[in-house]
This record gives sequence, structure tokens and C-alpha cells, in this order.
Amino acid sequence: MGSSSLSEDYRLCLERELRRGRAGVCGDPSLRAVLWQILVEDFDLHGALQDDALALLTDGLWGRADLAPALRGLARAFELLELAAVHLYLLPWRKEFTTIKTFSGGYVHVLKGVLSDDLLLKSFQKMGYVRRDSHRLMLCWGQSAGLCRVHS
Repeated sequence: MGSSSLSEDYRLCLERELRRGRAGVCGDPSLRAVLWQILVEDFDLHGALQDDALALLTDGLWGRADLAPALRGLARAFELLELAAVHLYLLPWRKEFTTIKTFSGGYVHVLKGVLSDDLLLKSFQKMGYVRRDSHRLMLCWGQSAGLCRVHS
């Protein structure tokens, strides 16, 4: 890949996309192929994910008669979750990334269209978000004695 580590390659890819005006997921096909291979073959990674990935896949495919559109929907949902993580990684100071409106189009149509509320909340909690109310998730900046200070 050229760099000393996969995480460095990924970071460089994200920075290239940002310089092009696209703060989004990494589009490098060779890096995506390497990541795909790791996701498929690395059983230690499967354990580290603590079955979350499998739960998300199962949730997104459960009861779907036609798998092709269900898989496309899951791919879009994973890209949107990755995009949220990328925004926090590259631009953590940007105020617009501190709140996720759970009534927004992307959340309702892309995420909730294929994943349950419980799994979505669990995924966003791993990024540092907490449920503020029934319409918003907010980024939690610190925890002390079980309390979370939320910036609004």
C-alpha cells in the first residue's frame, strides 16, 4: 500500500478526499479491497467487533425476500455510519457533527430503513453519542461518575 500501516493508509485516503472537497468515506479501490479481505478473513477482528457487525447484518437482512436490494440498503447504511465516524475523526470541532437528528432524511430512510433503533443507538454510542431526547443524539464529550456532559 505504500504506507507503514493500514490505518495510516486509511487516514491518508480520507485526507485526500477532504482536500478534494469530499469529507466522506475512502474511495480508494485498492484500499477497500484490502479492508474487505481483512473483514472476511481476520477472525480476531470478528471477535473484537463483539458480534456487532453480524448483528447489524442479521438485522438488516431479516425477513427480506430479495437479498440484492437489502444488501444495497445495508451498504448505504454502513457508508452513512462510516461517514459519521469520518466526520468525527477529521473534523471533531465542527458543531454540525455534535448532533444527529433522528428525524432527518438520511437517518430515517437510509439507517432506520434497514436497521433497528437499538442497533443504531448502540452503533452511535460507540462513536460517543448519547440519546438526548426522542429526536436527537448528541456527542458526549466526557464522562465522570456515570454522568455525561453534553454540548448543545
